[in-house]
Amino acid sequence: MLILASSSPRRAKLLKDAGLDFIVVPSHLEEIVDEKYKPSELVVELARLKALSVAKTYPNDTIIGADTIVVYEDHILGKPRDEEDAYRMLKLLSDDRHVVYTAVALVKGDKVKTFVSETEVWMKNLSDLEIKNYIKTGEPMDKAGAYGIQGEGGALVDHYKGDFFTIVGLPLKDVLDQLKNF
Repeated sequence: MLILASSSPRRAKLLKDAGLDFIVVPSHLEEIVDEKYKPSELVVELARLKALSVAKTYPNDTIIGADTIVVYEDHILGKPRDEEDAYRMLKLLSDDRHVVYTAVALVKGDKVKTFVSETEVWMKNLSDLEIKNYIKTGEPMDKAGAYGIQGEGGALVDHYKGDFFTIVGLPLKDVLDQLKNF
C-alpha cells in the first residue's frame, strides 16, 4: 500500500490526479526549524522524519513524506502564525525573488530515499491593499511563505524558473520517477 504522510489537500490531489492509489496518514510531526541545517538540508530532514514517523505504524508499506519551505535572503519563511505574520512575509517577498524547496522522502522498511526540488519565484510589486485583500481570503494561513501559487496567490507571482509542482508542494514528476525505482 502507498501512504501519503501529509494532511496537505494539495499533495493528495496531485497524487490522485496522477492516478495513484494511496491513503492519507498525516504524520503530526512538530516541525522545528533547526538553524544548524542549510534550508535544502532542513527540508529533506523534515520530509524524512515525517515519513519515518508514519512508517513506525505501517512498516510494510511505502510512505511518501514531503515538506516545503520558502527561503528569502537565507531566511526560512514557514507558515504564518497569524495575519500580521502573513502580511510581513508577503511584504518581504513583494517585488523580489525567493526560492521554494520541496523535499520528498520515500520509506519502506529500512529503505529510505530522499530528494529535493528547488524553484525560483519572482513576486510582483504588491501594494498594501493587494496583500491585505489576499490575506482576507484565508488562503495564506496554511502555506509556507504565506501564499499558494495554485490558488488566488498565483496572481501575486510574476514568474518562476523551475517546477511549478515544487511550489505547490510536491514535485510530481520526480515523485513518479522515484516511485518506479523504489
